[in-house]
Amino acid sequence: MENKSIRKTNLASLLDDHLKANKGNSKATFSELISISPSQLSQVMGENSVRNIGDKLARKIEVALSLPGGWLDTLHLSCRESEVEYVGVVKEGFVPVVGEAILGIDGSVDMIEFRSGWLQMYSADKEAYGLKVKGDSMFPRIQSGEFVLIEPNTVIHSGDEVFVRTKDGHNMIKVMTKTRDGGYQFSSVNNEHKPITLEPYQVEKMHYVSAIVKATRYLDHDDINKTA
Repeated sequence: MENKSIRKTNLASLLDDHLKANKGNSKATFSELISISPSQLSQVMGENSVRNIGDKLARKIEVALSLPGGWLDTLHLSCRESEVEYVGVVKEGFVPVVGEAILGIDGSVDMIEFRSGWLQMYSADKEAYGLKVKGDSMFPRIQSGEFVLIEPNTVIHSGDEVFVRTKDGHNMIKVMTKTRDGGYQFSSVNNEHKPITLEPYQVEKMHYVSAIVKATRYLDHDDINKTA
């Protein structure tokens, strides 16, 4: 997916969230919030848009909304539904792959978020998503090139494998155990990586890792259209 499309998708999602949270407001109030004119907003959004969101405008919007620099350039998980509209209603038994988890030598994960095909797997969680894993820090439990199926709405218990994002932006795929004082300890199946202990306020999200999926279960856009 091209960068210009990613920025427009993210901006559309921000506008939608704004309108839902502030009923009665319009695009005009949103354009004022992000410090651009209504006409300029119309030029970069919608089917009849005539301009792309350039670097200068992207950074201006991020500053106005107190977003991290470069936020608009990365497709976020919350935006994935708008990216799958072109295939229609997702058939049961298919989970969208929304990016890559690149496992570092210290057990951390560098996330690259983008729409990239499907896992032919059933999940009762309608918001389930898949990540492609690269790197060997979770070997032999997870091998490079395999996928993880993640269910954000499944209840997590001590001893479960989880995908974690901390408030300071670090990502991990770890085994979670609760500490006596109510905190979390995250350990790796690879004993070379020491356990990490975090307090609940330090964790932005913690999602259940439901399954490790072989690459044979992956379908790209052309493959899934053939199954329709």
